[in-house]
Amino acid sequence: MQGVKRYKVNLLPHDAMWAVEFLEVKEQIQGLWQDNVVDIQHFGSTAIDNVWAKPILDVAVVVKSFIDMNIKALTEIGYDYCGEQKPEHDRHLFVLRGDGEISLHHIHCYEPNNQDFINCIKFRDYLNIHPKKALAYSELKKKLACQFPNDRFAYSDAKSSFIQEIYDKF
Repeated sequence: MQGVKRYKVNLLPHDAMWAVEFLEVKEQIQGLWQDNVVDIQHFGSTAIDNVWAKPILDVAVVVKSFIDMNIKALTEIGYDYCGEQKPEHDRHLFVLRGDGEISLHHIHCYEPNNQDFINCIKFRDYLNIHPKKALAYSELKKKLACQFPNDRFAYSDAKSSFIQEIYDKF
């Protein structure tokens, strides 16, 4: 994974190797957390065929319990533990960084039946079976990346109405 500097937006064309890298990360997490893992999914734009994406691997891990989540195991292999994520405090985030402030992997951890997890996976699946919508999303992302190359928050906010439109289909 090439990665992206913190708070920056840099998109690349879809790369089939992202799925291969996901399988490696999935196996690593499963090996470290074993019985606490319920599910591990590749999500985000790197998991959507033919969509331009920030080259950061997004991995969703559903765990039986946050209490039993072995934080130390991931930090020992290089991930930074970023804690509970606001505003709901219903997921934990780990980030693998490259040189300096480059984000390579984001590991999002959820407990079962988390609605954000469900929405992210349904969004991925919807765009993978609706290539015209995926193309529209990719074009929007490229336009917004040009508009907000140094502001990942503004970039993400500007995509929210498109994402909500897809969520409303579920």
